[in-house]
Amino acid sequence: MKRSLCKACIVASLLFGTTALAAPASLAAEPDRAVINVTGYAQQEVAPDTAYVTVGMESIDTDAQKARTKNNLVMNQVTNAMKAMGIHAENLKTTGFYVAPNYDAKGGKITSYTATNNLQIKITDLDMMSRVISKAGSLGANRIQNVRFTNEKTEQIKANLVKQAVINGRRTAEAAAQAAGSQITGVKEINISNSSPSYNNTYLMGSARMLKAEAADNTPVESGTNTLSQTVSITFYIQ
Repeated sequence: MKRSLCKACIVASLLFGTTALAAPASLAAEPDRAVINVTGYAQQEVAPDTAYVTVGMESIDTDAQKARTKNNLVMNQVTNAMKAMGIHAENLKTTGFYVAPNYDAKGGKITSYTATNNLQIKITDLDMMSRVISKAGSLGANRIQNVRFTNEKTEQIKANLVKQAVINGRRTAEAAAQAAGSQITGVKEINISNSSPSYNNTYLMGSARMLKAEAADNTPVESGTNTLSQTVSITFYIQ
Protein backbone atom coordinates (compact mmCIF):
# COMPACT_ATOMS: atom_id res chain seq x y z
CA MET A 1 0.00 0.00 0.00
CA LYS A 2 2.84 2.41 0.89
CA ARG A 3 4.61 1.49 -2.36
CA SER A 4 1.48 2.35 -4.37
CA LEU A 5 1.15 5.74 -2.61
CA CYS A 6 4.79 6.59 -3.34
CA LYS A 7 4.34 5.74 -7.01
CA ALA A 8 1.29 8.01 -7.08
CA CYS A 9 3.30 10.84 -5.47
CA ILE A 10 6.10 10.46 -7.99
CA VAL A 11 3.67 10.52 -10.92
CA ALA A 12 1.90 13.61 -9.49
CA SER A 13 5.23 15.39 -8.99
CA LEU A 14 6.28 14.69 -12.56
CA LEU A 15 2.96 15.94 -13.91
CA PHE A 16 3.14 19.12 -11.79
CA GLY A 17 6.71 19.74 -12.87
CA THR A 18 5.78 19.31 -16.50
CA THR A 19 2.90 21.80 -16.14
CA ALA A 20 5.11 24.40 -14.43
CA LEU A 21 7.81 24.22 -17.09
CA ALA A 22 5.37 24.65 -19.97
CA ALA A 23 5.01 28.50 -19.85
CA PRO A 24 2.40 30.06 -22.16
CA ALA A 25 3.75 31.54 -25.37
CA SER A 26 2.36 35.02 -24.41
CA LEU A 27 4.65 35.11 -21.34
CA ALA A 28 7.79 34.33 -23.30
CA ALA A 29 10.23 37.28 -23.54
CA GLU A 30 9.86 39.13 -26.83
CA PRO A 31 13.23 39.67 -28.52
CA ASP A 32 14.39 43.30 -28.82
CA ARG A 33 13.56 44.87 -32.18
CA ALA A 34 16.30 46.70 -34.06
CA VAL A 35 15.90 50.47 -34.17
CA ILE A 36 17.58 53.49 -35.70
CA ASN A 37 17.60 56.96 -34.12
CA VAL A 38 17.70 60.09 -36.28
CA THR A 39 17.19 63.83 -35.96
CA GLY A 40 15.10 65.83 -38.40
CA TYR A 41 15.41 69.58 -38.84
CA ALA A 42 13.55 72.24 -40.82
CA GLN A 43 13.71 76.02 -40.90
CA GLN A 44 12.10 78.90 -42.77
CA GLU A 45 12.77 82.59 -43.18
CA VAL A 46 9.56 84.39 -42.24
CA ALA A 47 8.63 87.93 -43.14
CA PRO A 48 6.23 89.86 -40.90
CA ASP A 49 2.68 90.56 -42.00
CA THR A 50 1.61 92.71 -39.05
CA ALA A 51 3.13 95.55 -37.04
CA TYR A 52 2.23 97.15 -33.73
CA VAL A 53 3.27 100.59 -32.58
CA THR A 54 2.31 102.38 -29.39
CA VAL A 55 2.17 106.16 -29.56
CA GLY A 56 1.33 108.32 -26.62
CA MET A 57 1.09 111.73 -25.09
CA GLU A 58 2.57 112.89 -21.81
CA SER A 59 1.51 116.27 -20.41
CA ILE A 60 2.63 118.05 -17.25
CA ASP A 61 0.68 120.88 -15.67
CA THR A 62 0.14 122.33 -12.24
CA ASP A 63 -3.55 121.61 -12.75
CA ALA A 64 -4.51 117.95 -13.13
CA GLN A 65 -7.54 118.72 -15.28
CA LYS A 66 -5.50 120.87 -17.67
CA ALA A 67 -2.89 118.11 -18.04
CA ARG A 68 -5.62 115.61 -18.85
CA THR A 69 -7.31 118.02 -21.28
CA LYS A 70 -4.05 118.50 -23.21
CA ASN A 71 -3.72 114.73 -23.53
CA ASN A 72 -7.30 114.21 -24.59
CA LEU A 73 -7.02 116.84 -27.31
CA VAL A 74 -3.91 115.33 -28.86
CA MET A 75 -4.90 111.68 -28.56
CA ASN A 76 -8.38 112.29 -29.96
CA GLN A 77 -6.75 113.91 -32.99
CA VAL A 78 -4.33 111.00 -33.34
CA THR A 79 -7.15 108.44 -33.11
CA ASN A 80 -9.27 110.25 -35.72
CA ALA A 81 -6.25 110.59 -38.02
CA MET A 82 -5.53 106.86 -37.81
CA LYS A 83 -9.11 106.06 -38.79
CA ALA A 84 -8.88 108.54 -41.68
CA MET A 85 -5.76 106.69 -42.88
CA GLY A 86 -7.80 103.49 -43.13
CA ILE A 87 -6.96 101.83 -39.81
CA HIS A 88 -10.08 100.16 -38.41
CA ALA A 89 -11.34 101.00 -34.94
CA GLU A 90 -10.77 97.42 -33.73
CA ASN A 91 -7.05 97.90 -34.45
CA LEU A 92 -6.83 100.90 -32.11
CA LYS A 93 -6.52 100.15 -28.41
CA THR A 94 -5.84 102.37 -25.40
CA THR A 95 -3.17 100.56 -23.38
CA GLY A 96 -2.58 103.06 -20.62
CA PHE A 97 -4.10 106.21 -19.20
CA TYR A 98 -3.27 107.76 -15.87
CA VAL A 99 -2.81 111.06 -14.04
CA ALA A 100 -0.20 111.10 -11.29
CA PRO A 101 1.00 113.86 -8.94
CA ASN A 102 4.60 115.07 -8.92
CA TYR A 103 6.11 116.05 -5.56
CA ASP A 104 8.85 118.45 -4.54
CA ALA A 105 12.29 117.28 -3.45
CA LYS A 106 11.10 116.70 0.10
CA GLY A 107 8.16 114.63 -1.13
CA GLY A 108 5.58 116.49 0.88
CA LYS A 109 4.12 118.98 -1.57
CA ILE A 110 2.48 118.38 -4.96
CA THR A 111 4.11 120.62 -7.57
CA SER A 112 2.40 119.38 -10.74
CA TYR A 113 0.55 116.50 -12.39
CA THR A 114 1.59 114.20 -15.21
CA ALA A 115 -1.08 112.83 -17.53
CA THR A 116 -0.18 109.95 -19.83
CA ASN A 117 -2.24 108.32 -22.56
CA ASN A 118 -0.97 105.49 -24.78
CA LEU A 119 -2.59 104.14 -27.93
CA GLN A 120 -1.58 100.81 -29.48
CA ILE A 121 -2.02 100.73 -33.24
CA LYS A 122 -2.17 97.48 -35.21
CA ILE A 123 -0.98 97.90 -38.80
CA THR A 124 -1.57 95.25 -41.44
CA ASP A 125 -0.12 97.32 -44.29
CA LEU A 126 3.53 97.57 -43.27
CA ASP A 127 4.18 100.37 -45.76
CA MET A 128 2.07 102.59 -43.50
CA MET A 129 4.34 102.29 -40.48
CA SER A 130 6.51 105.35 -41.07
CA ARG A 131 3.48 107.44 -42.07
CA VAL A 132 1.62 106.44 -38.91
CA ILE A 133 4.55 107.47 -36.71
CA SER A 134 5.04 110.73 -38.61
CA LYS A 135 1.36 111.62 -38.47
CA ALA A 136 1.14 110.97 -34.74
CA GLY A 137 4.20 113.15 -34.15
CA SER A 138 2.87 115.98 -36.28
CA LEU A 139 -0.33 116.03 -34.19
CA GLY A 140 1.57 116.40 -30.92
CA ALA A 141 2.11 112.82 -29.69
CA ASN A 142 5.44 112.81 -27.87
CA ARG A 143 6.00 109.16 -26.96
CA ILE A 144 6.69 105.93 -28.83
CA GLN A 145 7.02 102.93 -26.52
CA ASN A 146 7.92 100.31 -29.12
CA VAL A 147 7.54 99.15 -32.68
CA ARG A 148 6.88 95.42 -32.96
CA PHE A 149 6.73 93.26 -36.08
CA THR A 150 5.12 89.84 -36.05
CA ASN A 151 3.59 87.21 -38.28
CA GLU A 152 -0.01 86.26 -37.51
CA LYS A 153 0.46 82.81 -39.11
CA THR A 154 3.42 81.79 -36.95
CA GLU A 155 1.70 78.78 -35.34
CA GLN A 156 0.68 77.36 -38.73
CA ILE A 157 4.20 77.88 -40.04
CA LYS A 158 5.65 76.05 -37.03
CA ALA A 159 3.22 73.15 -37.53
CA ASN A 160 4.34 72.85 -41.15
CA LEU A 161 7.97 72.91 -40.05
CA VAL A 162 7.33 69.97 -37.70
CA LYS A 163 5.94 67.99 -40.65
CA GLN A 164 8.94 68.87 -42.81
CA ALA A 165 11.36 67.99 -40.02
CA VAL A 166 9.76 64.53 -39.70
CA ILE A 167 9.99 64.03 -43.47
CA ASN A 168 13.65 65.03 -43.44
CA GLY A 169 14.35 62.71 -40.52
CA ARG A 170 12.68 59.78 -42.28
CA ARG A 171 14.75 60.38 -45.42
CA THR A 172 17.90 60.19 -43.33
CA ALA A 173 16.73 56.99 -41.63
CA GLU A 174 15.79 55.36 -44.94
CA ALA A 175 19.18 56.18 -46.43
CA ALA A 176 21.03 54.76 -43.42
CA ALA A 177 18.86 51.64 -43.26
CA GLN A 178 19.28 50.97 -46.97
CA ALA A 179 23.06 51.30 -46.67
CA ALA A 180 22.98 48.72 -43.89
CA GLY A 181 20.82 46.33 -45.90
CA SER A 182 17.71 46.96 -43.81
CA GLN A 183 14.42 48.74 -44.19
CA ILE A 184 12.12 50.80 -41.97
CA THR A 185 9.09 48.94 -40.64
CA GLY A 186 7.52 51.48 -38.30
CA VAL A 187 7.88 54.34 -35.85
CA LYS A 188 8.65 53.70 -32.21
CA GLU A 189 8.86 57.26 -30.89
CA ILE A 190 8.89 60.92 -31.97
CA ASN A 191 10.06 63.75 -29.72
CA ILE A 192 9.66 67.40 -30.71
CA SER A 193 12.33 69.68 -29.30
CA ASN A 194 11.72 73.23 -28.21
CA SER A 195 11.20 75.33 -31.29
CA SER A 196 12.68 78.68 -32.11
CA PRO A 197 10.77 81.63 -30.64
CA SER A 198 7.80 83.04 -32.45
CA TYR A 199 8.40 85.87 -34.87
CA ASN A 200 8.50 88.97 -32.72
CA ASN A 201 11.01 91.71 -33.52
CA THR A 202 10.71 94.67 -31.16
CA TYR A 203 12.37 98.02 -31.60
CA LEU A 204 12.37 100.37 -28.62
CA MET A 205 12.16 104.00 -29.62
CA GLY A 206 12.39 107.32 -27.85
CA SER A 207 9.97 110.03 -26.90
CA ALA A 208 9.33 113.64 -27.83
CA ARG A 209 12.54 114.55 -29.66
CA MET A 210 12.59 111.36 -31.72
CA LEU A 211 8.94 111.68 -32.61
CA LYS A 212 9.53 115.20 -33.91
CA ALA A 213 12.42 113.93 -36.02
CA GLU A 214 10.28 111.10 -37.36
CA ALA A 215 7.52 113.55 -38.23
CA ALA A 216 9.96 115.81 -40.08
CA ASP A 217 11.90 113.15 -41.95
CA ASN A 218 9.29 110.43 -42.44
CA THR A 219 12.06 107.92 -41.66
CA PRO A 220 11.28 104.40 -42.92
CA VAL A 221 11.15 101.57 -40.40
CA GLU A 222 12.52 98.27 -41.72
CA SER A 223 10.80 95.10 -40.57
CA GLY A 224 13.39 92.53 -41.68
CA THR A 225 12.78 88.77 -41.40
CA ASN A 226 13.08 86.13 -38.72
CA THR A 227 14.10 82.46 -38.84
CA LEU A 228 11.71 79.86 -37.42
CA SER A 229 12.89 76.28 -36.94
CA GLN A 230 11.78 72.91 -35.58
CA THR A 231 13.80 69.86 -34.54
CA VAL A 232 12.46 66.33 -34.01
CA SER A 233 14.11 63.15 -32.72
CA ILE A 234 12.66 59.96 -34.22
CA THR A 235 13.22 56.29 -33.43
CA PHE A 236 12.31 53.92 -36.28
CA TYR A 237 11.98 50.13 -36.22
CA ILE A 238 14.07 48.40 -38.87
CA GLN A 239 14.55 44.86 -40.07
